[in-house]
Amino acid sequence: MSTVYFLDLRKKYKTNVLVRFRKLIDTAGGLKILKKNTSCAIKTHFGEDGNVNFVSPLYIRYLTDLIKESDSRPFLTDTTTLYSGRRFRGESHLELAKDHGFDFVPVVIADGVYGDEFVKVNTSKVARLFATIDRFVCVSHFKGHLTCGFGGALKNVGMGCSSKGGKLDMHSLSKPEIDQETCTQCLQCYGYCAYEAIKKNKQGVTIDRMLCTGCCGCMSICPEHAIKFSWDVASTDTQKGIAQCTADIIKGKDVFYINFLINITPNCDCFPTNEPTIAPDVGILCSFDPVAIDQACYDMVKDAIDQLHPEIDPHEQLAFAQEFGAGKREYEIKIVSA
Repeated sequence: MSTVYFLDLRKKYKTNVLVRFRKLIDTAGGLKILKKNTSCAIKTHFGEDGNVNFVSPLYIRYLTDLIKESDSRPFLTDTTTLYSGRRFRGESHLELAKDHGFDFVPVVIADGVYGDEFVKVNTSKVARLFATIDRFVCVSHFKGHLTCGFGGALKNVGMGCSSKGGKLDMHSLSKPEIDQETCTQCLQCYGYCAYEAIKKNKQGVTIDRMLCTGCCGCMSICPEHAIKFSWDVASTDTQKGIAQCTADIIKGKDVFYINFLINITPNCDCFPTNEPTIAPDVGILCSFDPVAIDQACYDMVKDAIDQLHPEIDPHEQLAFAQEFGAGKREYEIKIVSA
């Protein structure tokens, strides 16, 4: 049975929330994973343009100050996305992070400018940074999700620590294709592809599926966004992929997870809109077990999550993650008082 530490924000306290946040982390012993005079990655989500429900940089800044007190050097990190937007490429993702207030420590895009820097771990395409570090802190906003029912620590690691190609594997049964109507034949993708999978002929530019590795860097290179893919994987397969990638990524690593069960929105922070919350704020949870912390969060707002997409079974990602060895669904709650 894993332990999940819980700070209940539905109660009134004499101390301010940041002081209580520190006590939560100290009680859990979360920063014991740190090593002096070494770097410490904080995996978080900087929010999409137009979204304000991501975890506040005030919390993240306070966390980085605590890490500095432990004589470690914190930096923030995330990966590029499959969908178009400012998080699609590394340099614009960095600009967005700064615009959203995450400018107090260095920010690193874990899979590079084009999202093609990865290391194969089993079948998972892990962003290069997460394949090389041995410890990190994972800060997640727990909320609803269109494909998985909910998104928490498991999705933040399994999807959020994968390269662009890794995300494609979880979302699609196919590899990228070139939209001939949109393509201007500028040949930037042709010159970029290290695997010679992009061919040019009289009919236009095409992708040889036999040579394509699915790294998806060409999607970032294309100035016309003419390289596309189909979102054709069922919810069960996506949840299974997230669980498998999470297990592959965290194996042998020291990871401390913090879930914010506040601003509980119906969709993930990748959406460029802000919809009404589906449940009142509950609190902040932390654990060394990503399965247990997500299970605890889900149990606390189960009715609201289940009503969002009744056709989706959110238990699947939890069950798959436990099966693959990422953690345990059985947990005990330890309430942290003021």
